[in-house]
Amino acid sequence: MTPYWIFQLRIYPWLPSLVYQAKQVRKSSPKLPSQSSLLTLGQGENHVLLIGESTVAGVGASAPAHTLAGNFYRLFGESYQIETIGKKGLRVKDALSLYHQHRKSEAPKSKGVILFLGANDCFLLTNPIAFKKEVETLIHQIQMTTSAQWIYLAAIPPVHLFPAFSKRMQSFLQVQRDYLQAELEQIAACNPKVIYQEIPMDLQPEFFSADGVHPSDLGYQKIAELAFEKLAENIQ
Repeated sequence: MTPYWIFQLRIYPWLPSLVYQAKQVRKSSPKLPSQSSLLTLGQGENHVLLIGESTVAGVGASAPAHTLAGNFYRLFGESYQIETIGKKGLRVKDALSLYHQHRKSEAPKSKGVILFLGANDCFLLTNPIAFKKEVETLIHQIQMTTSAQWIYLAAIPPVHLFPAFSKRMQSFLQVQRDYLQAELEQIAACNPKVIYQEIPMDLQPEFFSADGVHPSDLGYQKIAELAFEKLAENIQ
């Protein structure tokens, strides 16, 4: 992979146009509510914590039952409690403070932690070196606090395939994603507690909600089922 600074040089002349396009997408897209920003489902003895950006917050889902949390609760079963802490627009560097903001009292011990992050770090062109350090810090601190036996680290959403974006924007987002993805893969390779999973790229139109960015109910169902299948292979 070529040095990141070369990519920065390539994208720099296009930044004004890309920023304008992003604003237009935001302006013209439907404003979809969050369905699971702070949501706890079930009372089982096995606690699983979800932390992340708009996918964890359930943007695009029609109801809490159709979010990642709702689908995970259905898949894990009644012996589990599924808790989400999610926020639209969340970057990795802010995830730990968001967690502590909603965990002022003693945190419950968790069977595992599920992380869905990275899309906003693609949009805002986070430097890969900084991104890696932020993810490593988040994983270490969350694992220490929750005593989680495993950390599920989802691949960055395929931002370069979002229908709402222009071909030019998709092209640059794909390169940025590749740099950040490489860092996630290195983190997972060095940490036996991390369960990393790539996302299949054959996404159909019905995978997306009305804004062309966030998952639909079907999209959330597919993501949760894919993750659960991976977890079932790696945990008991």
